[in-house]
This record gives sequence, C-alpha cells and structure tokens, in this order.
Amino acid sequence: MSFTEHDVQAGRSLMSACRGNQLAIGDLLAAEWAGNAAALGEFCERIGLSVSTAKEWRTTAAAVTPDLRERLNSCGVFVSYTVLREGARPRGGQVLDPGYVKLLHLIEDAKAAGVDRVGHATYQTVLGTAPPLAATKDPVARQSDEVIDYLTEVDNSPNRDQLIEILLKDEQVTRKELAAAFEAQRARQAQRAEQRATCGTQTPPAPPTGTGGALVAGLLALAEQSARLVKRFPGQLVRLDVAQQADAAVALGDLDIFMTWARQATSIRPVAVPAQRRAPRKTVTT
Repeated sequence: MSFTEHDVQAGRSLMSACRGNQLAIGDLLAAEWAGNAAALGEFCERIGLSVSTAKEWRTTAAAVTPDLRERLNSCGVFVSYTVLREGARPRGGQVLDPGYVKLLHLIEDAKAAGVDRVGHATYQTVLGTAPPLAATKDPVARQSDEVIDYLTEVDNSPNRDQLIEILLKDEQVTRKELAAAFEAQRARQAQRAEQRATCGTQTPPAPPTGTGGALVAGLLALAEQSARLVKRFPGQLVRLDVAQQADAAVALGDLDIFMTWARQATSIRPVAVPAQRRAPRKTVTT
C-alpha cells in the first residue's frame, strides 16, 4: 500500500501552512523589542521556541519579501520552507542567493519541464551547499542526517541524473583545485624554510585562534609530528604490553574521530598526492 496524490496535496497544503506560520513568526521577531536578547529569550520561552530557531525564522522571513511570497503562492510549483531557509542562510558571511534569483530560475525551469516542485537537493546543488561526494562515500560521514537527507532526496528527485552528474563534475573540479592549493602551500613552506635558513628571519606569528589558518597550521604541525614519530621507529616492530596497547588504541581512536571531524568541518575531499611529493614512510606494525 502506498500514498495517493490526494495525500501528497494534503501534505503540501499543511507544509505550506507551516511555512506561512514560520514566516509570520519571523516577521513578528523583526520588531524592535526582539533585538533585545533578554526579551527575545523570554518570548521564545513563552511560546516554546528555541532562540536559535527564532533567529533562523527571522532571517528567512526578512529574505522572503511580500512580493516573493505572493509569487510562491501563485506559481503552481511547491517550494518548502527548507528551500527558502537554504537560500537565506549566510555562508562565509554572505548570502548565496540574494533576492532568490537562482530559486526563481529553478521555479521557471520546473514549470517548463512540467515538474511540480523545487527540491532541496536541487537547490543545494545549484548553490554549491550540497554535501561533497567524499562525504557520500565515507561510511562515517554518510550516517549524518544531512547526508542521509540529501542522498534520499536525490534518489527520489526527477532531476536525479543531472544532480549526480553535477556532483561528479564538481568533485573533479575540486580535486584539481585542492591539488593546486596543496602544491602552492608546499611551495610557500619551502620558500619560508629557505628564507629562515639564509636570512635568519623569525618564524611568522601564528594565525588567530578559531580561523581557517589556525586549523591548517595545526594540521600541518600534526602531520610533521606524525612524520617524526615514524622516523623514530624505522623498520622496527613496536612491542606493547597490555596497558600500552589499551592506551594506543584509545589514542588512535581519538585520531580517527578527529580526522573525520576535520574532513566534515572543512568539507575537504580526499586528494591523491603525486607520488613524487610523498615523503617516504615505513610501515609500523604492532
């Protein structure tokens, strides 16, 4: 037994009503009093809404103008609140679809193709906010709700083939960009090392905490420390007692978790490092 078209229309009507209520509450939270953190917190407590969700609704409501709301209601193409939120959400300090220009193009494309909705996965792909291909292949990353939702929607999307094709093309471009950035970083490191050796210059100050530069600097330092550990045990069989094995297992598990987090937090795709760039490493066994 499956759902009917009547079920779909009923569900969309409820979703549209929900979208309208979210935008209406967002409009209410645009009032001057809502700029006071204490007042906003008390108001959210009184109506059973989290402050973070309230701010999200307010941001989305501000982006969805009255003219756009009227157009959405009359266009005949279903657009969920989740889609509207995606277009209003700041990324890197800027909104990726000002005025929802790209969304409006997708609505027109959907109407021309006889499709009755603009899916979240389609909009994510157009905006470049979809999960990277590496995340869809990683056994750990693909268990996150974001990746599961994206893959489920892609699989049931009328634009499935196009979405997969775009995802693959984006992966190829990203690999080339990351490989070029990797080589540029290596070149800068070599140049700085040469300058320090010949001119005795001081080590440049560390990047500010919490920035991308600080994370990259930390990862590079971790990689250098790992290389030094390998060099300390060249070709040796490292024997561990029971307590050491337990400590080592915990440490390696923590490192696995950290590497998974680092890839997810930065959306870094795996990049094949050219063989001539790899440092020779010995296999360490336990």
